[in-house]
Amino acid sequence: MFWYASSTIGWNRIARNVAAEQGLDLWSNARLFGLLNLAIADGYISTYDAKYFYNFWRPVTAIRAGDLDGNPRTVADPEWTSFLVNPPIPDNSSGHSVAGAGAAHVLAQFFDNDNIHFTTTSGAPFPGITRSFTSFSQAAQENADSRVYAGIHFRSATRDGLRQGEKVGRYIFNHFLKPVRSQ
Repeated sequence: MFWYASSTIGWNRIARNVAAEQGLDLWSNARLFGLLNLAIADGYISTYDAKYFYNFWRPVTAIRAGDLDGNPRTVADPEWTSFLVNPPIPDNSSGHSVAGAGAAHVLAQFFDNDNIHFTTTSGAPFPGITRSFTSFSQAAQENADSRVYAGIHFRSATRDGLRQGEKVGRYIFNHFLKPVRSQ
């Protein structure tokens, strides 16, 4: 439930907490949040491109229609439901995983260290859950895992999403909003 909220809000909250702990100045904050939100936005654009290219069913559809998949060993369970509500869009890739991996990569590169300890608290729709992490990549992995545990995605969608998000985050960090150096 901790990761069910919007990825954009959750990862901006993490960045805000870490930026405050690191004592960033106004210009560094502007660059950090610009990079972070570029990665998340581009991550979602690439996610929707993949979702409608692959057009793969979600677990709720696959389980409820298990007798229609051409495999005689699977059985439908028309009453099955996921723990959390599924959006009405295709499965692969997981947008949450892409956004999380993209954000985690930008944060790790910006601070020149993935292993930064931080604590953050969830917002709506399940506010007040506090979690601590030892690295940005650990948080991104848990974010991706949450989608499988909630019954929203297959594991393949989150694995693909983590790889896709890291590529997006790397590209954004390496090509945009480069720091200006005084001469």
